[in-house]
Amino acid sequence: METHTRTLTGSLNALLVMEAAVRHQGFSLAAKELNLSQPAVSRHIATLESRLGCALFHRDHNKISPTEAGQKLADAVALGIGHVASVWQEVMTQEDEPGVVLACSYGFADQWLMPRFSELRKAMDGIPVRVITTDQMSYLDFRRIDAAVVWDVTRIADRPFVPLIRDETFPVCSPDFLARHKVSMSEEGQIDLSQLDPNDFLHFSVGDSGFLTWRSYFTRAGLTMPVFGQPSPYDAYPFLMRAVLNGEGIALGWHGLVDDLLDRGDILRVGPSLSSRETSYYLQHRAITESSPAVVCLVGWFEAEAAKFRCKT
Repeated sequence: METHTRTLTGSLNALLVMEAAVRHQGFSLAAKELNLSQPAVSRHIATLESRLGCALFHRDHNKISPTEAGQKLADAVALGIGHVASVWQEVMTQEDEPGVVLACSYGFADQWLMPRFSELRKAMDGIPVRVITTDQMSYLDFRRIDAAVVWDVTRIADRPFVPLIRDETFPVCSPDFLARHKVSMSEEGQIDLSQLDPNDFLHFSVGDSGFLTWRSYFTRAGLTMPVFGQPSPYDAYPFLMRAVLNGEGIALGWHGLVDDLLDRGDILRVGPSLSSRETSYYLQHRAITESSPAVVCLVGWFEAEAAKFRCKT
């Protein structure tokens, strides 16, 4: 037993690398996520396979897929990470802390909440608001979360919710990008996307959020899709929008998150709007009858902001 424990303990880093490789179906994306080189990822996988005495991946030239053993082990690691993250969150969020705990994604926090946070603090009248940002909502222990901005309300079906932002997706780029690429814009404020090189399209990893990707956008719009190959997506929306502002390419903008940038003229809306559902974001919260006045105040502020958005659109 002691020998097995030592072997497992010495393999923890390699197990995390293996789980990322299975999740991304590739060593390159796993390396990027973990800030490692691709050879380092390969070495970790080789070490695991040597210690286990079995193959964890099927290798077909540059393509990989997990073997049955690899998938089982990756699932076990993911389950363990999820449990640790849940307990970590529980330890961090103590019951006796005053105020409310609000969870949301990085993109929502950066593009929507941050510009309004001073207004929220005023509305809370001295009640502290602790913000937890994560794009992995499934890792959160919602017993310790008073309210969360989510895109799927079915995960915690017993909690009430407030629709916040109407779902609307459209291409955006910077004025500098259009000028450098000499792309003309129609009177309707749209460009011919077929004029662009596939490498000009910036991609975002939407996970299980249901947001449109470039592939689903082109399909729904009935447009000819560029040959994207295997693009390297951004895994944080603020980083994606920074690349757009720097003129590095064209990306999909989401109503509610890019409105301020559009109003200032920092980016331009250059294509038709599409949607895959009625609402893109909801505020899901503890039942009012069971909540403190702080949660009532927080929900009231979000309801007022949602009403402002409905009036604007």
